[in-house]
Amino acid sequence: MQSLNREIAKAKEFVNILQSRNFPNLTDEKFKIVLNRKVSNWETSTRVHLENTNPFKKHQSKLNFAKWDFKAHGACEESILGDLSNYKLLNPSVNVTFWERKILAAKRKVDGKESKSITESLNAIRRNEQEAWGKEYEKQLLEWQLMEVQRLRVQLLKDLKEWFETIQQMKEVFDELDVDPELLWDLSAGELSEQDISYLKQWAEYLNKAENIRELCELMGRLRKEEQSERTEIINSTIQYCVRKIDVTSNEMVVGIELGRDLENVIPQELALLSDSDVALLFDLKYVENRLMCFSKHGYKNEIFEEEIQKTVTVVDEEKMGPIIICVDSSNSMQGAPEYIAKALTLSIVSRAATQNRKCYLINFSTSIETLDLTPPKGIHDLIDFLKMSFHGGTDVVPALYEGVKMMQDENYEKADLLVISDFVFSPLSSDIVSLCKKQKENENRFFAVAISPFETNRVDERFFDQGWKYNTRVGSLSEIKNDKYILI
Repeated sequence: MQSLNREIAKAKEFVNILQSRNFPNLTDEKFKIVLNRKVSNWETSTRVHLENTNPFKKHQSKLNFAKWDFKAHGACEESILGDLSNYKLLNPSVNVTFWERKILAAKRKVDGKESKSITESLNAIRRNEQEAWGKEYEKQLLEWQLMEVQRLRVQLLKDLKEWFETIQQMKEVFDELDVDPELLWDLSAGELSEQDISYLKQWAEYLNKAENIRELCELMGRLRKEEQSERTEIINSTIQYCVRKIDVTSNEMVVGIELGRDLENVIPQELALLSDSDVALLFDLKYVENRLMCFSKHGYKNEIFEEEIQKTVTVVDEEKMGPIIICVDSSNSMQGAPEYIAKALTLSIVSRAATQNRKCYLINFSTSIETLDLTPPKGIHDLIDFLKMSFHGGTDVVPALYEGVKMMQDENYEKADLLVISDFVFSPLSSDIVSLCKKQKENENRFFAVAISPFETNRVDERFFDQGWKYNTRVGSLSEIKNDKYILI
């Protein structure tokens, strides 16, 4: 009979086969750790489920009480019939007449010279009856447990397949955004929905198709590049594959005929020799000579093999790369192409910041501000909400700059890069905010501007931006802003 522990342990084998056959690219160490944890949690929850939902508990209680009563008081006709009644509740097809006849036979033999006493006979009957009752209970319980494990295992494989597909989709999005796949496990910690992943994928495809916007994203990605240092590292990784092999210890299928004396697998034609006493001797002779024709059987087993591989990667020294503060103009004047470009640019910067392990803080501004900490893993859902939001309201950049300066004073945002993405259709900045920004530049903070608009430029007297770019949405051109007086769109 099948073992419950073996049936539960099979889940890991089925999961490995599913993953290696259908999702061979999911092989990194973090994936295996998360997957093993999921399977381990399933095994634990399955055992708890079997214990808590056991439909035979009342039968187990009655059987345990009957055993206790037998040990304490022995047997009598009434106790045997009582056990028999409970036994029949578990197995209605039990042969009641068989046990009643045994009781009657014990009574009749009590006066015989060589007969046992009535008590000993009844004790033997009750003991045998409880053994049969216990075997029936264990048989039915195991059958239910095996069916329940198989049902839960099917659900596990279904859930894991959906999870594998989600991870695969996320990897595709990460590839398009040029994000390190190792961050997948942080960014997907909250179990993103298929709709969220689809939304991220749409924006990633938009970035890939818009060449000038992609060029702008590359410029943003090179902030502080001159301060970066690189080093080469060798990374060890493991690939996993499944091989199906013949298992000679298994008797799953008949594969041929062989000579031997395995009585369990002797073919019917040989056994027919035993039906005739004249030729039965021939069967004995074949047995002695190992010449009986027997069924040859074997099965198959799946073995999982792992292979260690090495690859060389270039790693950017992250210590010199400061946090990023993004101020996005979400006013009504940004609707249309500027809104799409601003969102795509924000997605690219946040993705790159995650790869570079840089803290990232988003400030949406119109007439008021909304702030989002987009540092992974908690920021991924907020980023999706930002991509879904509509731009409306007036424009006031001053509160956003005040908030940015405030963040620069936090120890977690020292030496930050602040980027303003806007059409810059707003009033000239006051001397107070300009003074504050210049003071932060003395603390190695830097200020950048991306102007998005189809119109001519608006001149700004204050020269506190370190660098700026203009994206003309009408012709799709990108240019760096250079003027004695800093020109913003």
